[in-house]
Amino acid sequence: TYAVLMVQRPLLDQVVNDLGLSATAAELAKKIKITPQPNTTIIDVAVQDPNPRVASTIANTLSTDFIGQIKQIQQQETILGSARPEDNLVLVAPAVAPEVPISPKIPLNVAVAAAAGLLVAVATALLRDYLDQSVKSDDDLIARTGLVPISHVPLVVSTSSRRADLVMLDQTSAAAEAYRVLRTNLLFSAVDRDSKVIVITSPGPGEGKSRTASNLAVSLAQAGYRTLLIDADFRRPSLHRILGRVRNIGMSNLTIQDLPEDQVLTGLDGVPNFSFIASGPTPPNPSELLGSARMRTLIERFRERYHYIVIDTPPVNHVTDATVLSIMTDTFVIVSASGSTTYPQLVHARKAIERVGGHISGVVVNKVRPDGAYAYEGAYYYGAYRNNEPPKNGHNSSSGRHSVAGKAPADTRSA
Repeated sequence: TYAVLMVQRPLLDQVVNDLGLSATAAELAKKIKITPQPNTTIIDVAVQDPNPRVASTIANTLSTDFIGQIKQIQQQETILGSARPEDNLVLVAPAVAPEVPISPKIPLNVAVAAAAGLLVAVATALLRDYLDQSVKSDDDLIARTGLVPISHVPLVVSTSSRRADLVMLDQTSAAAEAYRVLRTNLLFSAVDRDSKVIVITSPGPGEGKSRTASNLAVSLAQAGYRTLLIDADFRRPSLHRILGRVRNIGMSNLTIQDLPEDQVLTGLDGVPNFSFIASGPTPPNPSELLGSARMRTLIERFRERYHYIVIDTPPVNHVTDATVLSIMTDTFVIVSASGSTTYPQLVHARKAIERVGGHISGVVVNKVRPDGAYAYEGAYYYGAYRNNEPPKNGHNSSSGRHSVAGKAPADTRSA
């Protein structure tokens, strides 16, 4: 009962008046904590205030005024004839101004904040990892999509220089070796099936399919294979910019008009055995043009002239241009961006290609950062290789024809 009475407004108003406080009774009540001690007749009065002297003064004044208030009540009961045994309230231990504040406890608060921050950081990292569906490892890629990675291309920063995209012109770069790995894997896959016409696509834009197509074609040509690179991305062509060519005449002209093939073919300086056909003007019906009988006739004619044909197409998840080529081509290569392309996107791309009977050789994991899960291991060897003088012919030991069982280009399938 006394603990409740000590925080009632009449007593608090009296304390405010006695001390001349600027706080109201309600504000003062928030600073006071009354605690009856168990199994005793002692009441503990605690007051919190930024000023230790004010806190002790309020506690002592509150106790003194309360004792006086109780005595007045007892006197009134005596006058009215309703006297009962009186409680003798005394101040056992006056409040003393503390030397150390009870809060804030800086070491404890720092420790709690650090622990809470660490817990939140770990929880956030786990949540992001759980929600992140981007390609991060070969094991996850195989398990979640059913697709096999056939090369890992390190991130190459784009510049205005053509060499930034055509990394195969620099035989000593780690990216060039990654494209040679892609070439080797595709050549060995040709042992079991005819893979002369290769379609390069990706689930979405910006994943590096055009750069992959151009460097793969250059790599095949450098290995001694007559190679044709076709830009069949009529919607957003980019191979002509990578190769430093124009696209005012190209594949769309060759398909619609009866033009000599040599009129649209261009080469690449310093790269023998390489031919390129730009996209040409954008047609109104790209999908129908790619699926036409004329396109099929052209592809069959190119098969007779070239060892390999590499075709760059639009993203397979956005338009059907890539899938309509399945009936006239041999295999697909899907390009994904490490840390960007998601597993659901790759699954959707795989199903779109398989739905029309297309064969998928595998996935090129592109834009691999050196500090990521796909850190390119070949960088160590090619960092050392750059410190030595490259062979005079510009090729390393893994880029010649002998990489495929020592056979000449025409004997590749029987290797």
